[in-house]
Amino acid sequence: MALFKKKPEIILDETVTFEVIPDAEERDEQIINENSVDTAILRALGIGTGTVTFEQALQIPAVAASIDFISSICARVPVELFTEDGEDTEKVTDDARIRLLNGDTGDLLNAYQMKKAWIKDYFDGRGYIYINTELNRVKSLHYIEKQYIQVYKYDDPIYKDADIYVSGTVERRLMPFNFLRLCRNTKDGVTGESIIDSNDLLLSLYYDTMKYEKHLMNTGGNKKGFLTSEKKLGEEALAKMRYTWNEVFNKNAENMMVLNNGIKFQEASATSTELQLNENKKTNSDDVMLLFLLSQAALQGASDDEIVSAVKTACIPIIEQMEAAYNTGLLLEEEKGHMYFACDTSKIERGDILKRYQAYEIGLKNNFLQPDEVRYEEDKKPLGLNFIKLGLDDVLYNPETGEIYTPNTNQSVQMNEQRDSDDYIQDPETGLMQGRQPSGNSNNSGLTDSSESGIVNVTIDNASKENITIDKRKLTEYALNPEKQPEKAEAFQKALGYNLSNYQELDNKIRDNFDKDKLIKTETTEFGTKYKQTMRITGPNQKTAKVLTAWIDSTSDSDNKDFHLTSVYVDK
Repeated sequence: MALFKKKPEIILDETVTFEVIPDAEERDEQIINENSVDTAILRALGIGTGTVTFEQALQIPAVAASIDFISSICARVPVELFTEDGEDTEKVTDDARIRLLNGDTGDLLNAYQMKKAWIKDYFDGRGYIYINTELNRVKSLHYIEKQYIQVYKYDDPIYKDADIYVSGTVERRLMPFNFLRLCRNTKDGVTGESIIDSNDLLLSLYYDTMKYEKHLMNTGGNKKGFLTSEKKLGEEALAKMRYTWNEVFNKNAENMMVLNNGIKFQEASATSTELQLNENKKTNSDDVMLLFLLSQAALQGASDDEIVSAVKTACIPIIEQMEAAYNTGLLLEEEKGHMYFACDTSKIERGDILKRYQAYEIGLKNNFLQPDEVRYEEDKKPLGLNFIKLGLDDVLYNPETGEIYTPNTNQSVQMNEQRDSDDYIQDPETGLMQGRQPSGNSNNSGLTDSSESGIVNVTIDNASKENITIDKRKLTEYALNPEKQPEKAEAFQKALGYNLSNYQELDNKIRDNFDKDKLIKTETTEFGTKYKQTMRITGPNQKTAKVLTAWIDSTSDSDNKDFHLTSVYVDK
């Protein structure tokens, strides 16, 4: 650490300081940095030496525009709630928490105003929203201004905890889980780092430049400097000179001062032209916007691409933090395993109209979008066109029922039915049934293929007892596949010792434990009736665990049901 010699100084007046210039030896020992600039010179230039506050920073146009841009976009993104059941995800629409986050918060602020203020406080370090609950039900949400929040952290660096006090007419002692917390660059979850703290030098420079410009306007552009006297002035002469000096720099005064013999004026600053203030201002403005990961083009709305790019870099990270806050603060412990909040960013990430329409065209041509789905994305009224356009060579496969339908011939084939015909042979390595078509690549079974080989791949699983069908791909490509379903595969490996090498053993265990009398009906759809059964299975590692199996029956015959396995996973 460097050692500094204290500068010798003589203070004659509260506003005027005369510095004694050190000799050559002392100058050699001094270390020059940005903090060694004399305060008298900075005052003469009209530039402050303190740090800028968040309120002062908001007077900088680039800061105010950037925060308003980000907070406005993040605040208007709708929040949705989803529930997961195995591989199925369903959107929840009748939950009161959705209304609180998107409309009426139960407070004077609506959801948009609440989130906008919350995000603005985020840039000042931290933002808080109080969760008003009654038992396990969230009644209302209340934004709290930062100045009313006091955080007292415990000293334990591992098990972090804190008390949060809210001042007002009544002081309240609360816990972190009572709030939705949005903290910038946090290390403890309850406090954060303000944009001012991490970028004080640049923001102070910009703010002081604005103050300097204002001072030039107030003084009519007069140059600033020092008055030097060949002899010591008396108190009366010093006071009179100071009064006259102030009058000179008052733009409403006559801007004239007569100097007595022995008093000289020494200029201390350049003109605004010499300092190139306008050019510096633009550079500083661009630098400030970079602090927020924005550009001048994005704030001015130069193009949709610029705005979309700004949304992805500046807004999406904050939206993801908001989602984490919702999931932490608004979900019950028993809900956190299968429910989650998510923000719908599809509209703010949309590009220009030409690119959107080109994307829709690809989706419609490849039959994974419907016309009404496109109209919904564009906020247009649906026309009731709930169908997908098909060609005459198309074949439709229903993965839940195993049915294959060919519109061209108006015929259906059940994939799990045994074929008496020699047209199909089983591949011993893949287990797939290969059907070779006659010439012309068409047949009377309803299976068609436009390839030159005429090969149609169909997976056939023999039905075991109780008329159940288990497609081996449910095990090899999903439940036990560490690449496609890593969490499921890891659970089966750890809990029971099943993996891709012994999937057939799991298949047999499921068949042995299947009991239609223990099936629990979950729902009825247009594709059939869904059931579930929880089995206790002992695996190769001699451990026993609960395994949840999901089934569907597409038959209408109550006596001869045909159950197809749709999902299987270890039940926690």
